[in-house]
Amino acid sequence: MSLPESAPVLTFPSAARELPHAADGETRVQRQLRVEAEKAESFGKPLAAMLMHALARVVPHSGEMGRLLDAWPGDLAQDAITFRLSAGLHALARTGRAPGLAFLYGDREAAALPDPAALDRAVLAALGDHAAALGQWIARPTQTNEVARVAGLVAVLMAMNTRTPMPCEVLELGASAGLNLNFPHYACRIGDRTALEAGSAVELAPAWRGGMPEVCDVEVVRALGVDLNPLDPACPEDCARLEAYVWPGERARSRRLAAALEIARGHPPQVAAGHAGDWLAAALAVPQADGVRRIVFHSMVMQYADPHERAGIDAALAAAGAQASPARPLVRVGMEWRADRAAVELRVTTWTGERGSGEAKLAALCHPYGEWIEWRGLV
Repeated sequence: MSLPESAPVLTFPSAARELPHAADGETRVQRQLRVEAEKAESFGKPLAAMLMHALARVVPHSGEMGRLLDAWPGDLAQDAITFRLSAGLHALARTGRAPGLAFLYGDREAAALPDPAALDRAVLAALGDHAAALGQWIARPTQTNEVARVAGLVAVLMAMNTRTPMPCEVLELGASAGLNLNFPHYACRIGDRTALEAGSAVELAPAWRGGMPEVCDVEVVRALGVDLNPLDPACPEDCARLEAYVWPGERARSRRLAAALEIARGHPPQVAAGHAGDWLAAALAVPQADGVRRIVFHSMVMQYADPHERAGIDAALAAAGAQASPARPLVRVGMEWRADRAAVELRVTTWTGERGSGEAKLAALCHPYGEWIEWRGLV
């Protein structure tokens, strides 16, 4: 997702270091942190869960930082405030400004969990000593570019090519640094076979459940993206921002991101700055060549888009879909949270002008970070 051009400067006094024996009731921030901790546990992320639990315990006792969070005017879940805060803590640890957190984010065995009391003290100290820096992270929207999620798009493209081979052009919404647009340069493991670019430093290797698409060639003739404020893979500050959003203990994910950024420096993605709805309407107005499948892709983006933006995207797709044909199909591939946020769904909508055109279909359930895909297929 995108960052504003600038964020307000926030300054706070240091927080107290001593934890009281008990809290006077649970704040909405604590409730949200515990929800995120439970999600992290269910996704097999014990260190991330421990961090969220620690934050839930100490945030109410962190002075101005706790008051700032509890007074947040928007929806804590939709605005991903807890992720912004955890990313800020990771950034502090990465730069050595919060040495007390090094044991959480350092190179360590996954099974070696930190002592909860030590973690509480380290987190509370960081919240107090670096409230202004953390306030900058809270003021800016979440910014991630997890390339493992693009395996779902690869699966859909292969399933479509198994039926009707056709080159494609890809238009990505909320493209961030554009790392997903480079998926033809990645290796994708499907069962015991490797698709796309074998030997790539970036390997997409989700665990497949319920079946797998048939492996076949995928040809991409053009790949473009849009983001409110695209990140630049050649900019160290932008790369550091993406790296900070990686969960503690996620060494494989961190290595994959670093490799994707390196590939992007050699193959710069084309990401425009703008609003998704307006950009998409203009992109879809460009004549589509016969025999080319046009794909609109987005992953874990719509939760951050406001109703006006989502309506603009839907309207642009509906208008272009009305002009689609079997020779010029339009496809929407979205990997997003279900409305109840109990599952991440990979949904595919295809417009061809034929019967059933424009109906969204569930192709798979997915891990939020692309670690597994429960494949249903294109039915």
